[in-house]
Amino acid sequence: MGLFDFFKSKTPEEKKLENFLKIRESSKVKEKKSLMHSLITMAPHDNSLNDENPKGVGEFGLEKTNPIPVYGIDNLPAYMDKLRYEYTSKSESKTKTYNPVIYVRTSDSDNTPIGSDKPETDPVASSVTAPNISGNIDVYNLYSLGGKKLAKIYLNSYSLRVSDKVPKGFFHRDDTPPMQDAKVLTEFLKNR
Repeated sequence: MGLFDFFKSKTPEEKKLENFLKIRESSKVKEKKSLMHSLITMAPHDNSLNDENPKGVGEFGLEKTNPIPVYGIDNLPAYMDKLRYEYTSKSESKTKTYNPVIYVRTSDSDNTPIGSDKPETDPVASSVTAPNISGNIDVYNLYSLGGKKLAKIYLNSYSLRVSDKVPKGFFHRDDTPPMQDAKVLTEFLKNR
């Protein structure tokens, strides 16, 4: 980049992308020091500071033996805000967006099929354990914006880090095109 490139005006498309990136950044659910910090450090916990527990076995996030590390239950919204699923419109345009998920706590025995409707009331929820993981493991169903079940995932809130890794079948918010991120698009339209 030369000295005069700094003064070059941006194209409308570059300005739009820059605006969408700003909206994405300002609308992120921020991670914070967990209110559970003392509890986590006093109890057996995953202190690896990795995106995946080094003792994890099986499909990341989709099996209780390899739960998603989350730094305290109060940082759960920050993790869930990272998850997107791909949606292709049914219109002729076949427009593709990456939508945020809806999450509902459940139990390991919840075997409702993928594609089933989100329940009207919250199901019975409970934690599980796995012999290779320290701390309790919480179970959540993920739903589309239309209320269809996408997956059942497992999270371990006894970690010192909020993972940046997403389970198979999902996309990380920061890896999706900002102008196709449904949350960013919604914020953009609100501010118009």
